[in-house]
Amino acid sequence: MEVFHSFLPIIMAVAPITGSATYTTGNPVLEFFYILFNGVSEVPLFSSPVTGILIVSGVFLASRKAGAMMVLSGLIGAAVAMILGASYTSVAFGLFGYNSVLTGMAFWSGPFVKANKATFWLSVFGAAITAVVWQAFAHWMGDIFVNGGHGWAIPGFTASFIFTTWAMMYATRRYGHDIWPDIHPGAKEVLIPGSANPEPSAPFKWTAKEFMIATLKGVSQVTFVENWKTGVFWVVGLTLAFELAPIITTATGVQVRPWWTNAYTAGWNPLSPLYLGGLMALIGSAIGAALGILTKLPTAEVRIGLHGFNQVLVMIALTSFLPLTPATFFMAVLATVTCSVVVMPALQRFFGTWGLPALTGPFVFTAWVWMIATAGLMHIPAGIGWSRPPT
Repeated sequence: MEVFHSFLPIIMAVAPITGSATYTTGNPVLEFFYILFNGVSEVPLFSSPVTGILIVSGVFLASRKAGAMMVLSGLIGAAVAMILGASYTSVAFGLFGYNSVLTGMAFWSGPFVKANKATFWLSVFGAAITAVVWQAFAHWMGDIFVNGGHGWAIPGFTASFIFTTWAMMYATRRYGHDIWPDIHPGAKEVLIPGSANPEPSAPFKWTAKEFMIATLKGVSQVTFVENWKTGVFWVVGLTLAFELAPIITTATGVQVRPWWTNAYTAGWNPLSPLYLGGLMALIGSAIGAALGILTKLPTAEVRIGLHGFNQVLVMIALTSFLPLTPATFFMAVLATVTCSVVVMPALQRFFGTWGLPALTGPFVFTAWVWMIATAGLMHIPAGIGWSRPPT
């Protein structure tokens, strides 16, 4: 390692380290490893096999069924992409895995529908078609702004997951299979005066411990898991987001990157010492939980993390896709607050009309607006090609 450090200035002078790692190695076993775990780590929006391993481990800790579906659906999305001739570099980077992971987990191991043979095969089918929808959004979100708006592309994030899953869930209401749980009318709820929210059925006092548990559950709920221990795995994995790519021989030559390069900052500074992915996830979830309490959203929802996971993704997206500065951080916090007090409750009410969950829709719509806005916000360093029109 000392030898590597001594040659690093020379390496950077000859072949500057830019962008993110390339995971096409020519080794089938190693590439399978990258495809699987990068596909999982892209759920929180950056590629690190270390992050992927820890997320999978945390999900298996909570539920073997959820962990198995996470692995299976990610591999299905990658396989469909390769069969249809998608960019293999993108597949190895994990870009065709993460939306398929979310679609698969939403159907079979998520809390929305029953877990049976019908929903298992729906999960498999959903994971497969999500790969195609992801490519459609990747193409559309680039072309509509590059060609039509004379700007740069913005990412589709988890749009292919939410639109595929909303359509499939809505369609299954017509099926004759046993998919949706029966809704039994309960006792009449007493509403908070002037609100559509029910009064808590039992007094509950928030403590620092309960708030921390709710915050960690908000992180784990990104993949529909309600388990604070899984949230710990997520936070550690997001913090230790090493690319594991210091020296990889690729199809185009030798890719040299220092061992400390982390995926959270790799898009705009591969040599950055900032390992803040886990911290941003905690900040986002804590903002969501705190505002859920302040706005008197249902206590049960806040306690199980339902008002944290979209906020986790907003904070990570706006501080990793954009170079992190005080202005960027302020914007990310402002966007997270907006997601909490406006977008999330609004989409819950809107989709609740049809009996559908909001999923990560609040995150996607919030992040899109804020990233499109960076085209004219000159104090925000757009970086890595997102949103800022060329000058």
